Amino acid sequence: MEAIHTAFGHDAALCDRILAAAKENRDQMQLFVDIARYMSQYMSAKRTSEDDANQGPDAKKRKMQANDSAAAPPLSASNSSATFNQQDFTNVLYSVPETSFAVPQRKKMTVQLAADPQRVEEGALRVVHEASGVNLAVPFSKIEQVFCLPVPEKAARQWNFVIFANQTVDLQTGDRVTEAEQIVWTMPETAPANVTAADGFKPLDVDTYVTSTMRSLNACMKGHGKNVIIPTEQEFASAIPQSHRKGEAAYHVKAHKGSKDGYLFFLAAGIVWAFKKPLALFTFENIESISYTSVLQRTFNIVITTMPDPVTGEKQDLEFSMLDQADFAGIDEYVKRHDLNDASMAADRRAKKLNINPKPKTEATDAENVGAAGADDDDDDEMTELQKAEQALQDQEDEEEEDYDPGSEGESEGSGSDSEEEEEGGAEGGDGDEEEEELLEDEDE
Repeated sequence: MEAIHTAFGHDAALCDRILAAAKENRDQMQLFVDIARYMSQYMSAKRTSEDDANQGPDAKKRKMQANDSAAAPPLSASNSSATFNQQDFTNVLYSVPETSFAVPQRKKMTVQLAADPQRVEEGALRVVHEASGVNLAVPFSKIEQVFCLPVPEKAARQWNFVIFANQTVDLQTGDRVTEAEQIVWTMPETAPANVTAADGFKPLDVDTYVTSTMRSLNACMKGHGKNVIIPTEQEFASAIPQSHRKGEAAYHVKAHKGSKDGYLFFLAAGIVWAFKKPLALFTFENIESISYTSVLQRTFNIVITTMPDPVTGEKQDLEFSMLDQADFAGIDEYVKRHDLNDASMAADRRAKKLNINPKPKTEATDAENVGAAGADDDDDDEMTELQKAEQALQDQEDEEEEDYDPGSEGESEGSGSDSEEEEEGGAEGGDGDEEEEELLEDEDE
């Protein structure tokens, strides 16, 4: 934004349009910045040539020199006053040929540390392959972070050096600047046989390719407060044993990012996703929260939410899936130890988890949902009143059943008459028996 304001600040409307377009399409941001720098350089050269034209007989020669200097863009994208001496890129302090690279190209190339011995911090890391024309340089001041990570699932011990850089300089194309490059190369744990090094950078007798290169990188980046970071058991170690190297701790967690498989490393400076391009580095200051989703019996997912983008203000949710449940405890302990906010129970996460397998809609489920919603909205008192109403209704039905007699409505009166007649008949029957006895007595007599 500073470069765009410098180049087009005289036209506020045009400057606002360029900034708006850059925010809408971040992929074109670098193009706008390059145009702005070119315009700034061009206007500066034009003013210089106009001043020279008004001075002395050598104005024409100075004008040509100014135009030549305007043809090439500056080397530094973040600080236009910074310059790099070409000699710093060619004075090699440490070199390892035939090194296996995975990024930026999958081939064997030479890795070099080039600098003036008196000003090592102003040098650069170079990647050279003369046959293909690869000649990249990463100034030590532009290296964001360097990691040395063990290569997973390999029988022989190998380590990957991973460089996250803010800028790389392509020395073959007019020193043009490339943004946010990543470099990955592999080295074995064997004695360094073909290393060329200056005094102070030569490998020791006990060194391997890995330790020798690590010490040389640390010496070059010391002036910028950086060093090579390696995984440790204190930070994180996988709970899954390595079948090919029993008894050794594994520092990686296998995962998937979309359709790509890779490895997560939980390190002292942040979380690294490797090794397939594009790699990703999540430093602690750039992580807003970490969430656990799709937690199943054997696997789970994690979602890393980044801090808002300084240009667009947008956050990113990056999901890594199919992590083994055995590593859950170690990852959770790492998250809590570094105070990374656990947003697993945030409202949006809960909704996402509850709706993983929604039931098909039916009248029955609709009724259940309505009842459930009503139950959630009612408080304890309302629930008690409802129970009372149901109990009252049940009591009323019980009373009606008790009062009901199938012989009522006139039939009860008839039954009463019958009983009276039976009683009367019984009395009359008693008088007849006495008369009968008297007749029998008379007959006997």
